[in-house]
Parts: sequence; structure tokens; C-alpha cells
Amino acid sequence: MSEKKKLFTATFTFEGKRYYVRSAKSQRDADKRAAIKQRELEAGSLLITKDMLVADYAMQWLETYKSTTVSESVYIDYVGRIRNHILPAIGGMKMRQVRPTNLQRILNAQAGRSKSLCVKIRYTLSQIFSQAVKDGVIQTDPSSDLTLPKAVDGTHRSLTDEERTAILEAAKTHRLGNLIRVLLFCGLRPQEAVALRWSDVDQINNRLVISRALKRDGNIGETKSESGTRSVPIPPAIQDIFSSPGKLDEYIFTTPTGKRFSSTSLRQAWRNFLRDVDIALGAEYELYYGKTRIIQSALAPDLTMYCLRHTYCIDLEAAGVPINVARYLMGHSSIVLTSRIYTHIRDDTLADAAEKIAAFGATAGATHQGEISVITEHKASGSRKRKNTG
Repeated sequence: MSEKKKLFTATFTFEGKRYYVRSAKSQRDADKRAAIKQRELEAGSLLITKDMLVADYAMQWLETYKSTTVSESVYIDYVGRIRNHILPAIGGMKMRQVRPTNLQRILNAQAGRSKSLCVKIRYTLSQIFSQAVKDGVIQTDPSSDLTLPKAVDGTHRSLTDEERTAILEAAKTHRLGNLIRVLLFCGLRPQEAVALRWSDVDQINNRLVISRALKRDGNIGETKSESGTRSVPIPPAIQDIFSSPGKLDEYIFTTPTGKRFSSTSLRQAWRNFLRDVDIALGAEYELYYGKTRIIQSALAPDLTMYCLRHTYCIDLEAAGVPINVARYLMGHSSIVLTSRIYTHIRDDTLADAAEKIAAFGATAGATHQGEISVITEHKASGSRKRKNTG
């Protein structure tokens, strides 16, 4: 019978709990392993404590659970939500001091903003504080019963006739004008338009091949989804933009210095373009040190670049393009997304429907009225017959 191998044991207590560390080599090795284990526990204890500030715990949660488990763009979204909306309100509080009221106020502050943002902030709060319960930092979760404030659904609208006219007028002279025209007449996402190279122009079939987009990290990558890769017709109204192509590997739309647009430079260019649109809409302005300064704006606050894309989708509907084709041209992953825009009712659509209803009603009413007269006459005749035979 073989002799049982001896195990050397070292013990220590940490936060009221007894730990045992064993080694088959020697007592010295067991003591060494126990010391390492104790240091690891102490380090973890320093990181996660019951007196932690919300700012410290939230950023550690972010690093532990999101930095390597979500995409970079999603991670950036989490950072923005925490730093811009959560920490300014409760970052200096201890985790155990936070009450549901504190978190509800964070959400209430987003009233009137997009519903998507409100949902994401509530979800982030829920993730942080539910994990804090599991870590033993707090006993109860203050985020378990939060109510969303009144918010808009986030759906971008289409342009009014006045806005469309003003935008096309401003596009004639503004350096961003050609890109704006492509957004309006091809329905591209802004991130797709700035990623276009001259090699993406199919001169033979007169189309734009969409296969790339500007990502949040500033790099050019794949489109938003697989359905984003598509071929879009170039209408006659903007064919002049592509009549003199550059080198195949060059970007079609660039900044004044010839560089590719970044998210920041695109936003700045759009704001600059909106100033010209504002003036075209009748805004009051003055020259201030050689620059135009708006005194009284005529712009709608919800006018964004995506309104151009949504206008394109509405135009497809008005032109009678089938919704399944519209879905492809828009690059939507689901026809449900297309239907949310495609089925918006335009004033001219309502006017056309009213005319058709009126014409139908007049014809149907006359026919129906004739049927009523015949029936009435028949009943009257029947009554007379019964009376005569009675």
C-alpha cells in the first residue's frame, strides 16, 4: 500500500473568514502561496469597499464588465452616459447613500430628450447598482423601479418644403453643398457619404456603391450592418458632382485642407452650413468682425443631417417605389425600420387622397342614392298594392 503524500497547510483570516492554502512541496511554499492569496484579497478589498464613492465604483464597473465585452463604440457610449449624466449628479456620493430619488432625478433631467437616451441611462444605472448588490457594496438596489420621463421617440423627421428650398439654395455656394445634395438625393447616412471614394462611383451604371462608413473611433470600417452595403442610383439632379472624377483611392468629400472628414469636423461643417440655411430661411443677422452672426434664428431646433436621409425615404414613397425596394436603397436591416419613415403622411399625399375619396364618394353616393330611390319606390308600390287588395 502506497504511503499518502503529505500536504503542507498555511492559514490566515480575512474579513472574518478563515482561508486555507495547501502545498505538496513544503511548508515554506504553502506560506508563500497564502501570503500571495492574502495580498490578492486585500487588493480586491481596497478596490471594492462599502464606503466607495459612486464615481469610483462606476468607473471600476465600466472597466471590469464593459471594456473587453462590448465593441469600442458601445464602450464609448457607456463612458459618455456615466461621465455626462450620472457622475455630475451623484458621483460624489457614497454608493450606500444613493436612494431611488437620486436616480429618478437623473432620468427626470432628460425629459424632452430622446427616448433612446433615457432608456440607455436607466439601463446603465440598473447594471451598476445591481452589480453593487452582488459585490456586497450595497444591500438593496435603488435602480430597481425607475420610471422613464416623457421623451420623444427619436425618429428624425423629413424636411418641410421651405427647408428643402433653403438647403438647396445654401448648397449652391457652401463648401459642404455637394455632400448635402448627396444625402438628400441618395439617402445616405452622413457616415457613409464621407467614406465614399472615387472608386465607389459606378460610372457605367450611374450608381454609388456603399460599402464603408466612418466609425466613432475615427476610422473607416464596415457599414452599420450587412444590409448597409448596397448600390444607390445617382439621380440627374446631382450627376454634375461626379462628372469630373478624381483618383480612385481619393475621398470624394474632404475638408478645406483636403483631409478626410472626422466626426468632429463633419459636425462643425454642418453647423457652419446651417448658418447659411438659417439666413436663406429669413433669419436676422449682422456682421460681427467680418463674420456673420445670427441675431434671430429661423431654424427648427430638430433639423439634423438625418432629416435629409428621411426626406429621401419619403420621396421614394411619393414616387411609388415599393417599400421592399426602399428598404434596400435605405440600407435598413429590417423593413419595419423603413415602414416607420415610409408610411409618414405628407400634405400632398393627404390632398391626393382627399381628391380620390371625394371622387369615389360622389360616384358611390350617386349610385347608392339611386338604389335607395328604387327601393323606396318599390316599397311604396308594394304598400299601395296591399292597400288596394285589402
